[in-house]
Amino acid sequence: MKSLPALNKKASLRGKKVLLRVDWNIPLHDVPTEGDLLKIERSAETIKWLKRQGAVTIVLTHLGRPKSKDDSLSTVRLLPFAEAYLEDPLMFCGEDIEAEEGLIAVKQCIDSTKNGGVVLLENVRFYAGEETNDKKLAALYASLADIFINDAFASCHRKHASVAAIAKLLPHYAGPALQEEVAAASKLLGKPKKPFVAVIGGAKLSTKLPVINSLLKKADHILIGGAMAHAFLKAKRVEVGKSYLEEGSVKLARKLIKNKRIHLPEDALAAKALKEGASPRRASIKDISKSEKIGDIGPITMQKWSALIKNAQTILWNGPVGITELPAFSHGSMVIGYAVASRSKGKAYGVVGGGDTIPVALATGMDEWFDHISTGGGALLEFIATGGKVPGLTSLLEKQPKAKKSVAKPRKPAKIAKATKVKITKPKSTSAKNPANKKTAKKKPAKK
Repeated sequence: MKSLPALNKKASLRGKKVLLRVDWNIPLHDVPTEGDLLKIERSAETIKWLKRQGAVTIVLTHLGRPKSKDDSLSTVRLLPFAEAYLEDPLMFCGEDIEAEEGLIAVKQCIDSTKNGGVVLLENVRFYAGEETNDKKLAALYASLADIFINDAFASCHRKHASVAAIAKLLPHYAGPALQEEVAAASKLLGKPKKPFVAVIGGAKLSTKLPVINSLLKKADHILIGGAMAHAFLKAKRVEVGKSYLEEGSVKLARKLIKNKRIHLPEDALAAKALKEGASPRRASIKDISKSEKIGDIGPITMQKWSALIKNAQTILWNGPVGITELPAFSHGSMVIGYAVASRSKGKAYGVVGGGDTIPVALATGMDEWFDHISTGGGALLEFIATGGKVPGLTSLLEKQPKAKKSVAKPRKPAKIAKATKVKITKPKSTSAKNPANKKTAKKKPAKK
């Protein structure tokens, strides 16, 4: 694909208003995990650079999947975690920009921010126009800034207003974290080194079918694990008991089961119930009873799949192969993690991605050995499936607008709500070291 437009590091940004799209869509735990915070950690480096340049950074992100305004998904809840990485307070401007008074309040908040300051706006998905890629909503955002930077790879597969439409209205660039993600994922396109092994897990075959079809054109081995493997087994008339089956997935699997590049589990760990305290038994995949549920791949499958990974030159891993939140059914995913990390440390090029996969990769304690841990799950898969032609990237490749387009200024307001400066503290950690202080993006040792 064409090179993405990058902002010149020597460009003068002092006093410039920069609209920065990030993806801080993380689970909101009392004590966030290292994997949860990885998205914020990566984009924090971009924000720190903009601060040093004297820009006023206006941060846009979504959080969850709200149908309308939902206080439980307000981005104000992200402030403590963002501040832990930036080591500086942020200004939160949560007013409704679609309301006359709200837009003026947000503009006043931004105008009053000193050079080097950072402003966080409200959840972009509180607006119906976000997911419809509405031009009017994009124009409201564009009226706040001079330039637009997309640093949200994990959102680039969405044709949304704050990702795609806005790039048509402002001079636009790819942020450093986005560039790194694209560079890493691009190595899986074209002619990756052989053998190319892809491990694809997770629950829903429908969401991963496009990438499987794409990988069949270039991967030598595709190892299908997780609940979506049940659809393939069922299509081969293998009993899967009461194991989870996505509706309509068996029909999809029938179209692929004859392909010799696809590998399915040969044995499994099964139990009557998949819950804490369950005692799984190892069983041949052809020996699952009608009352059992499959929770993980078995030891024979672990061994055979690890052997394929050991000989790989290129590796993609997306999706766990078992129920990793239950210790008794997490072994298969951990074994895959160790195998991919070990091989990536050597001659192979290994990429890991997906919200459920990252925690497993980090849990191995070998995260520095992976060539790249992607914060984009769906985005990474769609990038591969489409050859890089995802909305967030194609919009950045469009011609730069000659002049900034803006919306008409609102008329006189009644009352203007003052932007709230929130006092924030660093999140506490149950571990000896705060996860916010540990760098997960480590340099990989040189390969011999």
